[in-house]
Amino acid sequence: MTHENRPRFPDDCAFVIQFAHPDGGVDPRPGRIEHVVSGRARRFQDEAQLMAFVAEVLASLDSDTATAPQIRPR
Repeated sequence: MTHENRPRFPDDCAFVIQFAHPDGGVDPRPGRIEHVVSGRARRFQDEAQLMAFVAEVLASLDSDTATAPQIRPR
């Protein structure tokens, strides 16, 4: 699939984020994030850890795409 016809919101970029029950307005709230396609998951304590996981997963997707053989139509 070329960049031009790739879906705007592809499945491999989907995450589920769960936040812990609020403890009297504690901010930031800890939680858990899971990458939908791979099932990779991690608990986080703050926004920095949450975003670091997203960046790590998306970077691994980019590197997988870069190293995968390209199939070209005939």
